[in-house]
Amino acid sequence: MNITSVLFDYQMGRSWSIPKSPTPYHIILLVIKGKITYTIGDTVISLQRGDGLFIQAGTLRSALTDPTEPHQMFSVHFNDALECEMPMLGREAYRTIRTISFDYLKQRFSLLYDCWIGQMPCYEIITKGIMVEILGILQRELMSKQHPSSKQSLAMHIQQYIVTHYRHPFRLKDLAQHVDRTPNYISSVFKEVTGRTPVEYLHQVRITAAREMLLNTDMTIKEISDYLGYCDQTYFNHIYKKNIGYPPTFTAKRGIKPTEDEQ
Repeated sequence: MNITSVLFDYQMGRSWSIPKSPTPYHIILLVIKGKITYTIGDTVISLQRGDGLFIQAGTLRSALTDPTEPHQMFSVHFNDALECEMPMLGREAYRTIRTISFDYLKQRFSLLYDCWIGQMPCYEIITKGIMVEILGILQRELMSKQHPSSKQSLAMHIQQYIVTHYRHPFRLKDLAQHVDRTPNYISSVFKEVTGRTPVEYLHQVRITAAREMLLNTDMTIKEISDYLGYCDQTYFNHIYKKNIGYPPTFTAKRGIKPTEDEQ
């Protein structure tokens, strides 16, 4: 796989558009705000927050932002992808994905963008690794549609509960009571559909929020740790590094990646 560009389109004007033309590269994009309309061939596709889209190289497409809700999105252009890297995405000219892993994918796209723009040593290997993970997550979600609708619905309810209550003390028993299932059953179904346990997803949501606050507020690491429900800042630092790849102190320095010795 060869990544040719990683873009973050934000606060676009009302006249933003892409004229109809074939794309020279494969494209993966994730809409994080607003609305945008793509026309692929004769098919009109309306995308909004949480929607992903894959476009095969050589596909004729055009795009137009919604003038009432200009979009924000991450997009990656790449080529030379192996069939094993896109077993489901690469079968058609395009695929749409309504992701249930939006918060985590947003964080991974953001990290991919930071690495691409920063071009620190070995960034090519790191960006490719993140991109392969993103492709894997999207294809796993396409595969999850093969699960019974009852399991997909339960996983969605669990996700919504966690996103709503992620700052509160978390007990699997409370979540199980909320959806009227046993703790073991909801853990099994959620992992089957999403690839992660409810607790793992909770940490991903919290750490995504932590990264946004470190980059966009003046809150200290301790204040953010407390705000997100981590009673022990050392544990928060451990979970943050496990999810992001480096400690929160370096995100607080506006995404400066540490050297190997500093990690």
